Amino acid sequence: MRSPSRLQSTPPREPRPEPARRHEVVHLVPGARIADGRYRLLVFHGGAPPLQFWQALDTALNRQVALTFVDPDGALPEDQLHAILSRTMRLSRISRPGIARVLDVVHTGTGGLVVAEWVRGGSLQEVADTSPSPVGAARAMQSLAAAAEAAHQVGVALSVDHPSRVRVSITGDVVLAFPATMPDATPEADIRGIGAALYALLVNRWPLPEAGVRSGLAPADRNSLGHPVEPSLIDPEIPFQISAAAVHAVQEGGGIRSASTLLNLLQQATAVADRTDLLSPVKESPPPPDAPSPFGLPSTVTDEVAARHRRILIGGIGAAVAVIAVVLLLLASVLSRIFGDVGGGLDKDRLGLNAPTSATTSATGSAVAGSTVKPVKATVFSPGGDPDSPGQAGLAIDGNPATAWSTDTYHDAVPFPSFKSGVGLLLQLPTPTVVGNVTIDISSTGTKVQLRSSPTPTPAKLEDTAVLTPPTPLQPGHNSIPVKAASPTSNLLVWISTLGTTAGKSRADISEITVQAAP
Repeated sequence: MRSPSRLQSTPPREPRPEPARRHEVVHLVPGARIADGRYRLLVFHGGAPPLQFWQALDTALNRQVALTFVDPDGALPEDQLHAILSRTMRLSRISRPGIARVLDVVHTGTGGLVVAEWVRGGSLQEVADTSPSPVGAARAMQSLAAAAEAAHQVGVALSVDHPSRVRVSITGDVVLAFPATMPDATPEADIRGIGAALYALLVNRWPLPEAGVRSGLAPADRNSLGHPVEPSLIDPEIPFQISAAAVHAVQEGGGIRSASTLLNLLQQATAVADRTDLLSPVKESPPPPDAPSPFGLPSTVTDEVAARHRRILIGGIGAAVAVIAVVLLLLASVLSRIFGDVGGGLDKDRLGLNAPTSATTSATGSAVAGSTVKPVKATVFSPGGDPDSPGQAGLAIDGNPATAWSTDTYHDAVPFPSFKSGVGLLLQLPTPTVVGNVTIDISSTGTKVQLRSSPTPTPAKLEDTAVLTPPTPLQPGHNSIPVKAASPTSNLLVWISTLGTTAGKSRADISEITVQAAP
């Protein structure tokens, strides 16, 4: 019988679960508690033998995690189980947006357990059901292809072998959500799996054999050679480069031999689409005044017909845009009920998989010099983990000092950057503003805050933002931070780089943030 053992030799960054006892019988059902009650199972997300994928609650840290149970029935030989866990341990050293961060790998008495950060968003099947734009799908797949490239460079595969393995995050990245590298996994199989995920997003079909619990995706149709039908033949609106990348990646011997090649193809395909979108329409030269109509009709009649056609076309486009807007609103409503852990539901704009509309909103002007600028929105920015109290972010800008946004309470005395890099509030300003001063009312002692700007309201990582001030120590109560900004920004990040204490606990409450434009 297997004896429990640890595979991780480095000191853990958080409390570790205890392995199962030798004779412990674990019933994997929603609500069950495992690892001495550390995790409570929430939702079963399928699996490929000998794996089971679960969404669970880490009761010690009060956050959701992804659990991959490896051979929970104890049927695998010991060497195969150890091979899976060892390969997964190597995968945990790769930090890429396309791989959920592995928090722990445990060899239990009856199998193995891989604990990873929970990827908030939707399953591959759920997102494929929304018919995302082909360009958005290709762009989203780049994160997974880049992760595969990094993994292959260090000699480990991802095991993209089942649709339920991957999820689409709320930032629009396709992510390996349930890591566990099987002994027979290869880079070539990863390429086929990534191609299959792209194929699914394009036409809502899975082109590879699917073992284990069904994902809900219908199998792909086949051509006379037994290959999956090209996506562009199913939907002519799919660009040829994107369709070709999907179908050639799926096929053995399809010509795509490395993840870097696939990544380059996806990048080129989206770049071509972006350039096409930016092309100006070709203006037809007006015919000479005396030129006859090509149909033998007077030119005034031809002009009237053309004008009527234009009106019909514009009306049709307007109706189509209205229908798309209604569909997206319904989708957002449905997904917000499905993904209650997202903190406001899946935002279709943040998901980034739908084609952009032709009209864009532009700022009407900059903030008046020296004026107080009231942010219109606050969101929690936490690139190193789950957001802290995402539903309370707006309390920091509501003008009521009696309400506050609170960070999580951390068990470490100095959680940043040992546990995660930090956490902050991203403030969306109503107009581009040259920030001159920011005041912060805070409860804690020893907290340091850095002000940064972002070119987008949804930066993926801290490095996507620009420094406005160095880390500034704050005292309990009212704090004023002067800013010497050279250019306006619409997105201001209040970044907690060092978390102090409130009532002896590692946490902070921000009751109010005020932004003032530079004089």
